[in-house]
Amino acid sequence: MAIEFEANAQGWHPPQWVRIVDLEKSTRQKAEKWVKANQIDGGEAEAIGLALQEHADWLLTDDAQARQFAESAGLEVHGSIGILLWNVANENILDKALALLLLDNLASSSLWISERVLKEARRAIDTLLE
Repeated sequence: MAIEFEANAQGWHPPQWVRIVDLEKSTRQKAEKWVKANQIDGGEAEAIGLALQEHADWLLTDDAQARQFAESAGLEVHGSIGILLWNVANENILDKALALLLLDNLASSSLWISERVLKEARRAIDTLLE
């Protein structure tokens, strides 16, 4: 995944606090099994495998199939809107206009977000930043 990220990030390198971890052989085999069984795509399978291997607190994904698969494996899963709301709730984002702009940016990105979810997220931002 680090190779894929660096290939797509063109010249950007992760900060020093980012730790690159290789998949253990057994984790790689599990991920390959999931892909061969057509349960999940390769990148998501490796991310889920790594999250399980490292006992991660959260898995971050906006992919619906990956979310369902990861939750069935016992992982707590959050997407982009959840991370935005977490940052508002934890006072990392204190400006309501900024929070709403970030939400609008997510809504206009390549992510598919239902109107219901957007409405609930806006309501949560309004409530948290009254």
